[in-house]
Amino acid sequence: MSEKKLNIWHVGNWCIHTGQKYVESPFLSATKGVEVLNYAQQFVDAVSAIPGATVKSQPSWELYNMSPEEFDERLKWANVIVFGDVETKVMMLHPDFFNRNKWGDKYVTFPDRFMLMEEWVRNGGHFHMMGGWYSFSGEIGKGGWKRVPFHEVLPVVCLDGDDLIESTWSFPVRLPNPNHPVLEGISLDEIPPLLGFNETKLRPESTSLIEIQYMNNWYPLLASRNFGKGKVSAFTTSASPHWGINLVKWDKYNQLWQQLFTKL
Repeated sequence: MSEKKLNIWHVGNWCIHTGQKYVESPFLSATKGVEVLNYAQQFVDAVSAIPGATVKSQPSWELYNMSPEEFDERLKWANVIVFGDVETKVMMLHPDFFNRNKWGDKYVTFPDRFMLMEEWVRNGGHFHMMGGWYSFSGEIGKGGWKRVPFHEVLPVVCLDGDDLIESTWSFPVRLPNPNHPVLEGISLDEIPPLLGFNETKLRPESTSLIEIQYMNNWYPLLASRNFGKGKVSAFTTSASPHWGINLVKWDKYNQLWQQLFTKL
């Protein structure tokens, strides 16, 4: 594997689990237990094992609260950015927009994070998006990635509305480019059942590495493209529960992610 130093910034797939709710009377109820969970921990562990890799994993609410200076510093540090279940509102809004006392009569603007990230890719960064309910277009369009300029950077075209395709069974998958370096030593013969994905369309300039079938149509599952001096990739299912609850048990799981970020 490449010995290139990788600074990987992973955002998303965290949640706060508040535990069980106990209703003791019509006037009294209590939630017992609070736990902060990183559902992408298996992915973080996999890419952390790449020689020379440093990984910083954060919940999307920390991205939301980042100051322009903090966001700029993170872009300078990272050469790989991975978003999973990060809706575009996290990038558009900032708590300070709602702090009227802070700004008074001044105009309030911030640098456009999508434009900064596009420039970061053009200059050589690798951006990767994981699938999920708030990725791509997402559930009833809540992901919002079709409605921002950065959509043109992605290797796939998002739908205008809801893009979720789910199953309790699984979907057929295939390798249209089995000799691609990212897929070296990887066969899909024993890939675990995938329980959902975001429907997208492959851009003409992009490469489809893995495809998934639904109702006789094949869709991108793993796709990539070059953009300026950089690279962009998309995995339209999740690398963590819930869609990926079986995928994390795959014996090729670590190998796939390690090769994606070293051989693309």
